[in-house]
Amino acid sequence: MELREVTSFYHVAKLRSVSKAAKKLDLGQPTVTTHLRKLESEFSITLFDRIKRPIQLTSEGTGFLSLITPIVESVDTLKIHMDYPDRKGAFVVGAYPDLALHHLPATIQAFTLDYPEVHLRLVARSYTPLIQMVKSGEVDLAVCSPPPSDDPTLEFTELFQYNVVLMTPPGHELLDEHPVQLSKACGWPLILAGPESQTRRTVEQALKDLGVNYNIVLEMDNTELIKKYVEIGMGIAIGADFTLHPEDHYKLGVTRLDHIFAKSTIGICTLKGKFMGRAVGTFIDNLLVNLKGLHPDIEEWEDTI
Repeated sequence: MELREVTSFYHVAKLRSVSKAAKKLDLGQPTVTTHLRKLESEFSITLFDRIKRPIQLTSEGTGFLSLITPIVESVDTLKIHMDYPDRKGAFVVGAYPDLALHHLPATIQAFTLDYPEVHLRLVARSYTPLIQMVKSGEVDLAVCSPPPSDDPTLEFTELFQYNVVLMTPPGHELLDEHPVQLSKACGWPLILAGPESQTRRTVEQALKDLGVNYNIVLEMDNTELIKKYVEIGMGIAIGADFTLHPEDHYKLGVTRLDHIFAKSTIGICTLKGKFMGRAVGTFIDNLLVNLKGLHPDIEEWEDTI
């Protein structure tokens, strides 16, 4: 048994995928498969049920994983301390697409200029995939909404709060309503984020509680496209105010829905107990400096529309 074989098994078990483990380890998929077969041959056990998709651990595989996990994690920690000082290494950041497009570039650019030998990879996903990727170890941290309150494996550090707002074409009659009633807004076609969006879930729950009928004409996770189709009059959108930017000022009508939806939070989600390394810690510090308290001035928009 070799350490690289054990390491391959550990990552396949965590990610439930040979291809994902191979990518994470920067190995060929056949190499990882060979490592697994060598382990199974040496110990005369079957580690995975390969018929099911994604692949599942057998009872023998589960026991083997519990025994080798402290070894692999200790070796990873040792490598970080000994081989990767604070100006070397690699890590993966996950974030909502809109955050990745508008709010993270300055932080990432400054970090990569200061730490050119640290390889940072950015993954843009919606809420549910991001939480799953933090839990599986595919990303080291995610900039997103808080994880489920009943999940003790995840930690969360707040960056800023945001409000839910109504977006319409400029001059829309709903902008004259003070305050806008959700039941009345449902009289227009709705453009919403995809079903894995946290804001989408909040909005749909409120609509169901009202018992009103509504018509979704477009759903997607790209906020820029959502705003574009609101602008051309395809429908109205309900979304987060942090997705609004100066260039949207004269393209959209915006009004707050604070009387319907409570404030929500964006922050840094990490796996509890996961060793991050100094480079990741520095990046998190930069996020806290650059995004702490971020909030668009919606009152100014409402006064000028």
